[in-house]
Amino acid sequence: MTVPDAVRESLRSYQMLSEADRVICALSGGPDSVCLADVMLMLSAELGLRVECAHFNHLLRGEESARDERFAAEWCAERGVTCHMGRGDAAAFAAENRMGVEEAARTLRYAFLDGLGDASTRIATAHQADDQAETVLMNLLRGSGLKGLSGIPPVRGRYIRPLLEVPREEILAYLAGRGLDYVLDSSNLDTAYRRNRIRHEVMPVLRELNPAFTKACGRAARLMRRDEELLAGMAGELVSEVKGDAVLSAAALRSAPAPLAARALRRAAGLFEVRLEEKHVEALMTLAASAHPSAERPLPGGLTARREYELLRIGRKTEPEPFREAELSYGAWTELVSPDLRVYWGDKSGLLKIHGKFTTYFFKKDRICGTMTVRPRREGDMLRLPGRPAKSLKKWMLQERIPACRRDRLPVFADERGILAVYTLGADERASAAPEEADSVLVISERT
Repeated sequence: MTVPDAVRESLRSYQMLSEADRVICALSGGPDSVCLADVMLMLSAELGLRVECAHFNHLLRGEESARDERFAAEWCAERGVTCHMGRGDAAAFAAENRMGVEEAARTLRYAFLDGLGDASTRIATAHQADDQAETVLMNLLRGSGLKGLSGIPPVRGRYIRPLLEVPREEILAYLAGRGLDYVLDSSNLDTAYRRNRIRHEVMPVLRELNPAFTKACGRAARLMRRDEELLAGMAGELVSEVKGDAVLSAAALRSAPAPLAARALRRAAGLFEVRLEEKHVEALMTLAASAHPSAERPLPGGLTARREYELLRIGRKTEPEPFREAELSYGAWTELVSPDLRVYWGDKSGLLKIHGKFTTYFFKKDRICGTMTVRPRREGDMLRLPGRPAKSLKKWMLQERIPACRRDRLPVFADERGILAVYTLGADERASAAPEEADSVLVISERT
């Protein structure tokens, strides 16, 4: 299969160009990127695409970096191709942000590429089959799981890798056959970098053992990626997003096979762009199995995991606004800021329709002593639900499995004699009435 044919097959099989009308090729000037840009330009009319290029200068190699920048600009100018140019001081960025130079360069480069085009634009990078094999080996050295051993994905958001299944030797042969020039990055020869050492010292040994090692490693990565995608999809069913938090069933985590549970927890943290290490996953599984229904665990990235009885909630811990006591005006809606509710207190006839999603309590108005207020719970609060013995509000909350983090923010409706109703728990029998006998109503709805 020729290189253009291999690119066509990757574009098709991985649906890389779905709903795309433009492709921007990342053009460093090296052999892989020149091959990618040339092939995509060759196929542009056939695919109905506008092809452009982009070059980012990391300012790391002095005159050599400037040479690469000139090469990319001239290569595109000779072909009448738009070339987006970017620059960033990767060394300075690394020092300012306390990160490695390679990581800083990648961060700056992708920030530049992210800003190009729109949703219908694909960014094509020139990762090829040898890059894939090297990545798999590097991840194996780190002790990665199935996701890491799946290597570089062919598609990630707007990013596509059409050369991912083409070995470097085929790329070099293609360039020679087309008479295409390219530049070489001298830093790729420095075996102080782990990837370069794998490329120049480890890969040759592996090819001696198996001349087709690059393709064999790519095939293994594809198989592992399929397994990982299946498991990730199954794990995703264990995670829900509720009011800005990731929520999982503690019981489901306990009963799920360990690989699914771990993926579900990593997916939950991933919603906040936080990566969990194995020790964090183990801590969360311990939390899911804990007998304490309100336990908490800190996580990286400012996240907190907390048990709410049989729920495990992961999110950023924020201090809510103070719960301010408010007096309810009869016959009107009252807007509560914290908690975020709307409350109507007035004649039953004052509402044309009571929505089924609202929480509604019915009363006899002559049993209300003074005005009705809404407030947080207080020490000594007692509640007697109709037909049931009186208990302290604390005991009711424990019995009804209300999470500890919600107890001080659960709205309590009271008059001068005490509690009239507690949101989600019910109305006190002192003033409550059956709907057909009531003349007044308390309606509570969440604001959306």
